[in-house]
Amino acid sequence: MDYAIVTGATRGLGESAAKLFAQKGISLINVSRTDNGGLKKLCDETGVSYEYVQCDLSNPAETEKAIKKIGSKVFGDGAGRIYLVQNAGVVTPINPSGQVENADLEKSVNVNLLSPMIVTNEMLRASQRSESQLIMVNVSSGAGSRPVYGWSTYCSTKAGVNMLTETVSLELSKKGSRHKVIAFSPGVMDTDMQGTIRSSSEEAFADVESFKRYKEQGMLRDTDTVAEVIVKLVTETEVESGKLYHVNDLL
Repeated sequence: MDYAIVTGATRGLGESAAKLFAQKGISLINVSRTDNGGLKKLCDETGVSYEYVQCDLSNPAETEKAIKKIGSKVFGDGAGRIYLVQNAGVVTPINPSGQVENADLEKSVNVNLLSPMIVTNEMLRASQRSESQLIMVNVSSGAGSRPVYGWSTYCSTKAGVNMLTETVSLELSKKGSRHKVIAFSPGVMDTDMQGTIRSSSEEAFADVESFKRYKEQGMLRDTDTVAEVIVKLVTETEVESGKLYHVNDLL
């Protein structure tokens, strides 16, 4: 039996990826603040197990507790492969530095960067006495490779995710580990996050008009299309650990 652990699987890209894993016969664990009844129903129909683990990923202690529980379960079950998709993220705060609330900075860093670090750490710790292979996907962004006015927090955290991926891959390679980790940049998608971006003022986010045009001109990909790329990549190909994959290169 294989497992797929998806953070933020309640909606958007996480939900789309979770559905595809279940349709492939892979047992699913949804780590989110709220459950998704549709995922439970789909798993029942396809005959795979489903577990919802409630977790606020902006809370480091809660994240650690949840992932310790999950790690103990999946590695203890002797799974062949365990897929971990770290999808949960927030684009806020959207404002130039000097005009951001520090509490919002903390939440963004906790969700976008600290929680992936904690999850990675605890999953690798749990894997030490197991023969299972862990394939980790850290959802990144083009903003992790370039500065965007008003997105200093988002850009910084996604750049951190990219470096986390490279560094953990280096460590795994030095140990001769069977585990792999990649980053994946999904491009612009039609999600609630895009709605948040479009609602920003031009003073807060200089590129807001461009993002409005993406929606108006039908340039936003649907999440099912992007999720299919991710799931096929990790389940049907031999990924290159440490690499940042871009959706545009794979479609």
